[in-house]
Amino acid sequence: MGTVFDLFADESDLGIEAINAAFEHACNELHELDDRFSTYKPHSELSRFRCGEIDSPSALLDEVIELSSRACGMSRGYFDPWAMPGGFDPTGLVKGWAIDRVAKIFRSFGITIGAVNGGGDIAVINPVGQKVGVQHPLDRVAMCGVVWVESAIATSGLYERGNHLRNPFGGDVAAISATVVGAELVFCDVMATALAVGGKEVLYLLEQVNDTEGFFIDGHGSMYKTSGMSFCDP
Repeated sequence: MGTVFDLFADESDLGIEAINAAFEHACNELHELDDRFSTYKPHSELSRFRCGEIDSPSALLDEVIELSSRACGMSRGYFDPWAMPGGFDPTGLVKGWAIDRVAKIFRSFGITIGAVNGGGDIAVINPVGQKVGVQHPLDRVAMCGVVWVESAIATSGLYERGNHLRNPFGGDVAAISATVVGAELVFCDVMATALAVGGKEVLYLLEQVNDTEGFFIDGHGSMYKTSGMSFCDP
């Protein structure tokens, strides 16, 4: 998926064999989803779907299409996989969705304390939550804040991969970094991308979503956040 995944698990409740089995299943799942949804692999299901070779998508691709439709509506079009060059491209959603699936695998193996981190998008498995630091987009050795995460956190921006975001309505991307904290990583991932693209307009949308908060930093280094967004000590 063009990034590095880190898997964490506390082995205090489980033996190392169970942890290793969970990690093996998780890695297999990630490789399978990458093979299916990569836009860089010409024989992936998504690539073949984009070029019209597939008329009947698999159940997994159907699920991603449905999630993409919901995400487009939730973000008021600021996240729109159908507006990407080359046709339908849900990769801004697939990573968070894949991490959610891995977190479910962890829970099925009995892991009660752990995390799955895919390029800074993190699903937390912890009954009391976890502190997560967010890198400052203008200073690689600094954090712009530490937030308390009960379930999921996603960050989208231009400082790692360059200007890979697209504004479906034309014009510039609003933020160099945007972070969303919420209950499901798949929608945190989507709304972080939308927030980076739409800025204050998407921040207003987040205010209307229960149990979801966010903030973004613009090109001048100014931070804007939802009214419920709070930071904690490192």
